[in-house]
Amino acid sequence: MILRYSYFKNILRLTKMLAIPSVTFALLSCNGESGKLNDSGNGDAADIYRVFLSEIRSEHDLTFEELAALLEQWEAITDSALTFSHQDTTHRVHTETFRETIMLRDSICSEFSRLAVSKERSYNEILDLKERFTPYGEDEELHLSVEKIRPFFDSLDNQKPYRGDKGQVLSAYRTLLTRTLEKGIHSRKDLTEFIRKEDAVFRAFLNILHDLGETAMTDISNDTGKCCSEIFYAAEREEISYKEAMIYMTLRTNRRVIQNARSCLDDTRRGYVNNASQAHVYVWMILHPYISLNGLCMDMLSEKERKELDRIAMDTPEAFEVLYRLLPSQNARLDELPGMLMGIIIESMLNGQQ
Repeated sequence: MILRYSYFKNILRLTKMLAIPSVTFALLSCNGESGKLNDSGNGDAADIYRVFLSEIRSEHDLTFEELAALLEQWEAITDSALTFSHQDTTHRVHTETFRETIMLRDSICSEFSRLAVSKERSYNEILDLKERFTPYGEDEELHLSVEKIRPFFDSLDNQKPYRGDKGQVLSAYRTLLTRTLEKGIHSRKDLTEFIRKEDAVFRAFLNILHDLGETAMTDISNDTGKCCSEIFYAAEREEISYKEAMIYMTLRTNRRVIQNARSCLDDTRRGYVNNASQAHVYVWMILHPYISLNGLCMDMLSEKERKELDRIAMDTPEAFEVLYRLLPSQNARLDELPGMLMGIIIESMLNGQQ
């Protein structure tokens, strides 16, 4: 990934394609009074959306807290519209009204994107945004299940990374993945054994990350994906529950993303990144927490992990400045990147993806 403005635009374009599918909102009748729905059906969602669009167009240079409050207001409006749509069995929505509603919603989404970049944002604010708007915050049953599993992941800190040189680490990684695929995953014991062994070799892998150069690792990436699929196949066979599979894999993702980003930041600070090719890869990996951690991931973070993410966010701008100097670029606008990322995340959230 290149830290020049034109390259940033390509990154953000790709991120947007990956994060935001085409989603059509079914938004039905409401009136224009305080954003409340009219169960008589005399009004429609377009009335409220039109008023909100007019209001948001008048806003400029909002602080993060002001922007978040506006998002909460919009979320309440759309939640009300969706609730009423489930209650309405008369199917009164006309095609033209529906089209107008969709157009208004898209315009509102564009205005939120404008406001995201209207003021300099921080990487910490991106994390705060994701955390604040997670839909799982009040799921007590989920939280209890997570806390029962979390001690297993805490215990991984007590085991040392696999020891060996670059060749030995990569060989051990490949062997683990191959044997896991041959054996399969058929129980919780198989699942935890795989994660424990993988964690040890993954941390060893991070220790040699700066020394990998052009080493081919497509097979490791592909086989890791296959091993993860084995976990969900086990759930399909009812050898473990889907809930267990989801929690274990989400906690695994959180741990790996944080470890990876921290390792990249430390390598950058120590001067281990010394060419453009490395810099491209490192920027991508440092950006991973802001791109790949969705609402479920954010909700399952431990207090320790959340604090580490804040430290990562604080260290990100300085690392990008260092990496930028290794890249053939001009007119880089690094200060605008958090706002552009926030705009994409907001659009994704408004389209029901986060």
